[in-house]
Amino acid sequence: MPIQKNTTWLDYIKETREQDFDPTLLKIEGLDNFFGFSKESSTIFQHSIPSIYLLDYTTGKYVIFSQNIETTLGLKKEFFDDGGIDFTISQYHKDDLRLYSNSIFPDRVSFLKNIPPEEHAQYVFSYNYRLKNQQGKYCSLLQRNTFIRSDANGKPLLSLGMVINVDHYKNPNTAVQLIEKVTGNDYSGEAETILKKTYFLNDEDTLITKREKEILKYLADGLSSKQIADKVFLSEHTVIVHRKNMMAKTNSGNIAELVSWAIRNEII
Repeated sequence: MPIQKNTTWLDYIKETREQDFDPTLLKIEGLDNFFGFSKESSTIFQHSIPSIYLLDYTTGKYVIFSQNIETTLGLKKEFFDDGGIDFTISQYHKDDLRLYSNSIFPDRVSFLKNIPPEEHAQYVFSYNYRLKNQQGKYCSLLQRNTFIRSDANGKPLLSLGMVINVDHYKNPNTAVQLIEKVTGNDYSGEAETILKKTYFLNDEDTLITKREKEILKYLADGLSSKQIADKVFLSEHTVIVHRKNMMAKTNSGNIAELVSWAIRNEII
């Protein structure tokens, strides 16, 4: 049964567990030792490489999870091995879980339904969120994953991905989803950005401020950031920051798209 665009992530997890699936996993020699999937393995990169996982949606269990998750997140690997995706959900920041389940995941579904299932593995999805560590504090994580196996209806079954701690680069009020396409038979080609979209935890953060509207009108007139700065008595840097913020709020790729959005929504 194909998934619907409005299916939340939490609903999808429940529905997919009812599906019969026998994953055939390819063992790559030396992979366990390099990525540290077991306590016995040791690598000089243990504290710097991302934590790698393989999630089977039909069981809700992680088929593999690298040992260095304890370094990345400060949580025992056994918690993920035993609790699976249910444990991960229990550690999610509630706002980030709502945003991913209700907005980010449905957008993925909408995107994937136009892609043949056999090509799903060519696309890499990235986004940021927060999980609670063993001390009860939230860590900011960047996750990148690809669906290496989907059924005939396009339902993702196996998700291979990585997570890395980005506490020092976090913005707690937004999440950014990036979709990239990797070409080549061995997926070693250059990644092409297909979509970049910013999601805001609070609706009020998406509103265009009075100052931004003022700057937007000058942008629509074709003025440069330096010219606008002189007119509104701000530094050029501040004008550029306002411009970037408006592009993020409207998910515009350039000034022309931003102005077009503003006209359609009667902002200017």
